[in-house]
Amino acid sequence: MNDRKPTIVLGMPADNQIHKTIESALTYHGFDVINIAVDGQEFRYPSFASRLSVKIRQALGDKHAKRRLKSRLLTESFEQQLDAAGGSADYALFIRGDTYTPEFLQDVKRRVRGNTVNYQWDGMSRFPNIRDCAALFDKFYVFDPADIRPSENYLPATNFYFDHNINLPETPPNDIYFVGFHMEPRRAAITAFARETEKLGLKTDLAIGGLDMSEAELRRLYPENIRTFIGIRRFEDNLKAAQQAEILVDFKTPAHNGLSFRPFEALGYRKKLITTNAGIKKYDFYHPDNVFVWDGEHLDGLTEFIARPLHEFPPEIYQKYSFGNWINYILDIEPHQKISLPE
Repeated sequence: MNDRKPTIVLGMPADNQIHKTIESALTYHGFDVINIAVDGQEFRYPSFASRLSVKIRQALGDKHAKRRLKSRLLTESFEQQLDAAGGSADYALFIRGDTYTPEFLQDVKRRVRGNTVNYQWDGMSRFPNIRDCAALFDKFYVFDPADIRPSENYLPATNFYFDHNINLPETPPNDIYFVGFHMEPRRAAITAFARETEKLGLKTDLAIGGLDMSEAELRRLYPENIRTFIGIRRFEDNLKAAQQAEILVDFKTPAHNGLSFRPFEALGYRKKLITTNAGIKKYDFYHPDNVFVWDGEHLDGLTEFIARPLHEFPPEIYQKYSFGNWINYILDIEPHQKISLPE
């Protein structure tokens, strides 16, 4: 009897540490994981000599000296982990494959027996460089319906909810939960929503983060019942906080039309959802008792929505959007339910 677990290479940005949650989920579902996530925010030179060498090359006009060093170090780390796993892997999953050089992607693919796939959880227009390496993958998935085009061999997928380490309180301490980054186009809607929840006397956990500004600058932009912070919040902390509220809130990112993680967390954790993404009405898990689609201006009907009981779906809907089904679908492992995007 062969009890060997399949080995999967996981490559993605490491900025908010969601890669650790995905690695944990993959392990839960029976994979051995080679994690090659890269931090786009920080890079530490391995030695003073390596730093000096890069600076000299840059001074001589080599604009890609640092990138090549990072790629070489990543390749060395990958090969060490791969050798420890037996010299090859069964699958490779990249999320935002444009984070890596085409040469590195090709090297990984040569060492993988099964599918090497990419999931682009940002709109293609947001990181257009991914188009240059899309053909390197056996399967290429997008989450924005606008990116499904007959002329390109992109496959549909959505985000998902993590179906491991679920710790839901019997009585959630908060009514409303939202965390996100400051984006000027949605500031007015977030501000209006925060003020309305205060009028209704709802217990909220609302937070806005910023990157290229000071804490004082960010603080001046939002009402007092929204906490502000500078930097990137760990995804695991966000996930735990989401499980502590009755209702999750999702403000659409202007850059794309795909659904964020928040709608799927609401579905999987049996929460209600308030969202400004009207596209959710086209998905098979939409129900007006569970999802309040807000136009960003008028909150008429919110009180009645909160009071209505949650609509329960058939078990296969919850299974369809779980991470367990998602990874089987992405890697083409049976059994799985197919995931589609609305037209």
